[in-house]
Amino acid sequence: MSTPRLIKDIQAGRLTLTLTENGHRLDELIAFASRLNPRRGYLFVSRVLGKHVPVRPSKMDAIHAELAQAIKLRGSTAYVVGMAETAVGLGAGVARHLGRLHEHSVFHHTTRFLVPDPWLRIREAHSHADTMHMARLEGDALHAVKTTEDLVLVDDEISTGRTLAQLAHALIEQPELSRVKRLHIVSIVSWLDEAARAQLLSLLPSNIEINFVQLMAGTFSFAANPEYQATLPANVDVDFCDALSAQSAPLPLERQGLYGMVFGTYETLLEDEFFSRNLHVNKPHVVYGMGEFLDTPFRAALALETAGMDVLFQSSTRSPIALGDEVANKLEHPAPGDSSKTHFLYNAPLQRVPLAFDGIGLPHLSQALEAAHRLHAHNAQGQVA
Repeated sequence: MSTPRLIKDIQAGRLTLTLTENGHRLDELIAFASRLNPRRGYLFVSRVLGKHVPVRPSKMDAIHAELAQAIKLRGSTAYVVGMAETAVGLGAGVARHLGRLHEHSVFHHTTRFLVPDPWLRIREAHSHADTMHMARLEGDALHAVKTTEDLVLVDDEISTGRTLAQLAHALIEQPELSRVKRLHIVSIVSWLDEAARAQLLSLLPSNIEINFVQLMAGTFSFAANPEYQATLPANVDVDFCDALSAQSAPLPLERQGLYGMVFGTYETLLEDEFFSRNLHVNKPHVVYGMGEFLDTPFRAALALETAGMDVLFQSSTRSPIALGDEVANKLEHPAPGDSSKTHFLYNAPLQRVPLAFDGIGLPHLSQALEAAHRLHAHNAQGQVA
């Protein structure tokens, strides 16, 4: 059987794809777009991540479960790290299902929020905001990782894996993880060919087992369109955010894995604020997470869908993406910590009632996103009329 080969033309150039594993799932899992970033022109847009494309919460949950079930742990616990910002929600979902399948799991994520005394720092070379760090584990999460033998690194897609290799080395060197014997590299899609996988393996720690888990795999090449000249918008957010330092009480974002959290058989209940909103139960809704605050709004959306409501979920981002290709519209709201900078939300389902949650004690941000949604919906109706 021949390996499927596809060509996808986007504004930034031409992607030539060779699909080697589960290629029939391409349209289920990813779309394509162009970045407003001179470092990398193309963007693989996940259809199941809940970031740049709205998705049913139950579909997201099924993807989380499928990945977790494919991870073969050496021990009975796992330490799961999601990559900010795109894979924070994916990592939490995988960790939640691993906690159900095994004794427990610990979830933690990289961040671009400023935190006191960061544990470690890494760089993501292709990103417009190329530096992130991790807060130190605390409490039960810190205690739990000291006995785990399995480190699980989660990203939505892997092109080279160099950022994950940096993170793996930085974590394995920590005394808290001295018992780790197996590293799992987990993604929805892997674009590593044999040479790239060999290169990545040479960069990863050599004293532990390495496993790769993905739902689809292939390789690609990209030919840039010389007429597409991408530049970063002047208002793009590239810096660390200090919004957490101005608040004293623990914020929802800080309770969903910033300092680590333990998932087991029994899960914490959602806070009342996520169900105290004025819901129009007979109308279709979209729940918006914002930035790195994905998991709790996702759980709220899933609970509403389970209760019978028509709900989609997605979240805003600091990433600048060009309109066109498979990006139909763009909403904007002020960046947390710096109102002169902008965050974005793409492919908003404008016919739905928006419910946005910022997670950092700044309700004007979620109100701004909801207002942008309503304004675009109003303008779209006017154009149709």
